Amino acid sequence: MRYVFCFLFFLCCLPVLGQSRGAFVEEISNEHSSFAVRVDVDRSDRVYAKDDLLQVSVQSSENGYLYLLYRDAVGNVSVLFPNRFQQNNFIRAGETVPVPAPGSNFNIRIDEPFGSEMLKAVVSKKPLTYIDTTAFIGANMTPVAEGTAKNFSKSVEKETPDWAEHQIFIQTVPSRSGSSQPSPSPDGGKRFAVAIGISDYKDDNITNLGVCHFDAERILKMLTERCGVAKDNTILLPNEKATLDNVRKTIKEELPQRTKPGDTVFFFWSGHGGQTSDGKKEFLVPYDGSNGDAEETMLMDEMFGRWVQELDGRKVLIMIDACHSGGMAANAKKDQENDGDWRPLRFAFTRLALVKDIGQKDAAVIASSTAAESSFVRREKDLSVFTYYVLQAVEGASHSITHTQLTTTVKPQVTRYIEQNFTNKQQTVVMQDDMTEPLVMNP
Repeated sequence: MRYVFCFLFFLCCLPVLGQSRGAFVEEISNEHSSFAVRVDVDRSDRVYAKDDLLQVSVQSSENGYLYLLYRDAVGNVSVLFPNRFQQNNFIRAGETVPVPAPGSNFNIRIDEPFGSEMLKAVVSKKPLTYIDTTAFIGANMTPVAEGTAKNFSKSVEKETPDWAEHQIFIQTVPSRSGSSQPSPSPDGGKRFAVAIGISDYKDDNITNLGVCHFDAERILKMLTERCGVAKDNTILLPNEKATLDNVRKTIKEELPQRTKPGDTVFFFWSGHGGQTSDGKKEFLVPYDGSNGDAEETMLMDEMFGRWVQELDGRKVLIMIDACHSGGMAANAKKDQENDGDWRPLRFAFTRLALVKDIGQKDAAVIASSTAAESSFVRREKDLSVFTYYVLQAVEGASHSITHTQLTTTVKPQVTRYIEQNFTNKQQTVVMQDDMTEPLVMNP
């Protein structure tokens, strides 16, 4: 239960609710929102002991109406915002909304039950009217009964075509000494790696590639042998294992469960990428992706950005070896014969930049080529060009190398190889760097 104090006097403790156990909170999910929301707390390790005060903050990249939900360790659900001290739930783009607000004279103090708990921020473009949200402003924290919970979920999806959400988990413990989730270690915690390489596709209309699964295998080998990633902390998804559902479960579910704030996550992708026919959305092509149904079967840009948000608090390095334009040169990692039709890397930049703007940092993307270029397979047909030089730089390093130094080293090597081996073609490695400090690849 959580104790809410006003003017330093005990007000209430939340009652035990029905048997829904708060499952609906996780089910409120929008992977296709055009904007981003971020919820955060005031402890970087997100571990709270008995009697600690919990301070929450929320940001949105666009104007909207904020509803902040809280689920405790046994499934009780409450609305933290709006509340009787913060009745106006309109949130402006880029504004930080603190809960509780300074000077509001109430605190959220940690008490039993202890365990894994969730905070979820939902921002809708217009106020919800399907349920009586005025009830939320009558108390500091409003317990949500099962019926109201289900109606809230329906209301969000029914009333507004564009809404966004973000959730984080906190750990509550009886005492600081008893915490099973210590603060991040000085070297950045544990390291995890996911490598995806797709050479053969289920859809016969998508050109198969010969080396992408080898790219993934070699990168994972490098990360375990040179970059401090334990073999037990790796996930390899080659070819038929790299379905959209498996990729979703890996990034959105398994990684958040296996990692904690302070850890480092390496994410590598080698394969096709593309762009919708209207040119508005970019995607990466999973094993079971279909040209005829991109919106439903591809790893879309906004979807990927939302999944990466689940790793909030971790250092995340994303390396993508895929084409932007389906170049017509031999050995280009292409899927069509029309330049400009395949452009995945812009999606990683724009989505992560959006998330960065609302406070999520410690993420960087190293892309194999710019938006106007193809990414190539080596003429030796052993590896992709970008992957080959990443391996050379890290495996051949006689000293520590950061992710920025890696990019600086690899960029001219890739450019030179393409110039020497492909007529009138270019491939330029680019990086978006939002790390708070350089990530050492090989500590």
